Amino acid sequence: MRDQRRQADAALVDFLRRKGFEGPHYTQFMQHLMEYGWRILNGWSATGQIFDRVARAGRPIPVTMVTTAWGDDERSQVVTDTVIKGSALFREHGLVRGKWTPEGGASLTTYFVGAGLLAFNPVYIKWYKAYRLGQSELDHRAAGEDDVLRAQRDIPDQRATDPAHIVTVHDDIARLRPLLPDEQLRGALALMTLGYTQVEAAAEVGLTSKALEGRLARARTKVSASRSVRVGLEEGGAR
Repeated sequence: MRDQRRQADAALVDFLRRKGFEGPHYTQFMQHLMEYGWRILNGWSATGQIFDRVARAGRPIPVTMVTTAWGDDERSQVVTDTVIKGSALFREHGLVRGKWTPEGGASLTTYFVGAGLLAFNPVYIKWYKAYRLGQSELDHRAAGEDDVLRAQRDIPDQRATDPAHIVTVHDDIARLRPLLPDEQLRGALALMTLGYTQVEAAAEVGLTSKALEGRLARARTKVSASRSVRVGLEEGGAR
């Protein structure tokens, strides 16, 4: 059964390669992988298993940075950014450079999740540093004031996954692939996942660091805007 699955994957990759890894078939293929990868990585992040997985993949998170104190929305953002960068790595190395082969033993879905595990480390560490900075500022503002202001320490754990939230994020993932048609952006994301700094990755693809950050920010903004429009319609905007 596994051999048949890998051979079917190989036939699909050959077909997509003839199309230049572009077009509607490729978009649908990547949408499926990104939705699948998001579900898997989100589940692992909810249980904390993600930290064991990335360690086994050779990209461990420093022990001092491992936390369970992140809410559903925070995990969602980390996982979504991880899927974006992981998809760029998967495309560049797994598909374009032919690193994935049926003889390697992994299905395309497994290989995609592996790319996500490699991408998780830099995404999570960036989030964690921003999170710690925010917590530090919050604690500083609360010092010497009403104990009510310290209630943030007692906010219930929000790790339980809301099914409606999953549906929303899946919709966002479906929009991500069309937002990454930029070859330079995809290439830079792949390099950053491999450990290049943003400045180094930008230089490799012929961009400035500021230009690269701007392109990624615009892609995120489009996803957020798309979500806002959909929420408005759901709340009665189409009446």
